[in-house]
Amino acid sequence: MNKTRSALLALGAFLLTNLKWLVGLLKFSKFGTTLLSMIVSLWAYAMVYGWKFAAAIVYLIFVHEMGHVIAAKRKGIKTSPAVFIPFAGAFIAMKDQPRDAGTEAYLAYGGPLAGMLAFLPALPLYWWTHDPFWALVIYLGALLNLFNLLPVSPLDGGRIVSVLSTKLWFFGLLGLGAMLLASPGPMMVFIFVIGLITWWSRAREGYRQRVLRYEKEKLEGVLQEIARWPLLDSSIETRERLYAEKEEAFAAQAPKGFLIPFLQDDKRFVRDRIAMDKEYAERTWELFRKWEHEPVLFVDGDPSRPAPSALLTEADQAARQRLAQVEELLHRLTTYYEAPASTKWKVLIAYLALAGVLSAFFVYGQHLLHVR
Repeated sequence: MNKTRSALLALGAFLLTNLKWLVGLLKFSKFGTTLLSMIVSLWAYAMVYGWKFAAAIVYLIFVHEMGHVIAAKRKGIKTSPAVFIPFAGAFIAMKDQPRDAGTEAYLAYGGPLAGMLAFLPALPLYWWTHDPFWALVIYLGALLNLFNLLPVSPLDGGRIVSVLSTKLWFFGLLGLGAMLLASPGPMMVFIFVIGLITWWSRAREGYRQRVLRYEKEKLEGVLQEIARWPLLDSSIETRERLYAEKEEAFAAQAPKGFLIPFLQDDKRFVRDRIAMDKEYAERTWELFRKWEHEPVLFVDGDPSRPAPSALLTEADQAARQRLAQVEELLHRLTTYYEAPASTKWKVLIAYLALAGVLSAFFVYGQHLLHVR
């Protein structure tokens, strides 16, 4: 054991001293980041648990992540290379957002499904050799993927059940909280905190839609307003009106202090609405003042053909761009989690079936380790 540990330490020292050369070599490979992070994770796990355990855990994690990659490719979604983090697993980032929760569930399901297939060869190997190492592979594979099926976002299970109902995230958090009390650990705390933030964000989406709808009204009003200015014979009345609107917006009194979410959302909306009124009234007033002082240009020097205002054109484009973003957000918030009943039934059956099979393998692997 001491010889093995010494050899691994020597390997680790070599990698650290030659890391710049190694990164330069791997960056030409499409999977350079994955390979480098795998080597670092393998070394880290080996330092603590030994090389056989390290090889098993890195292999199981790698196949799990490749399941996500394959599922993403089948749906035409680009992903980043898998990145391993010692003692925290690995992750891939999606370069494109799934179009709906059903697609996201498909991508999430690919991980634990591939993870289960990864440890199946250990079954005949154990039956043939009776080596407890293969029992450990079965146990670890089932445990890792079963844990990932917990209905907590950002775990795979949370992303899968989101197509059924995001309310299930709350019950998943309760289960994870119980596990955290029984066996606390930094990674469990991190997942619990992220899960809590995700659940809360989803619970507040209704209020966010309300604010976005009001912003959409303000943007549409700005577009209508600046479209009228080039047609004005005189800007005096418009200047007086816009200034009065700005003064009125800044005179409004918004509710102060802490407001309880859900219970005091009406007061919270009044505060957000007043803040938005001030922002857009100030912007519109400043834009009008600049436009008034902007020199008038003419097409080909013809006084009867005034050129469009560059200032108003830029403002119009910015407002339309933000309006498109708001409309996209509203569409996503209102339709992302919608799915036909047939899709929900398929997801539910697939989720329960995979969870059941993994649970059986987990119990079996635990039994094998206990026997050995």
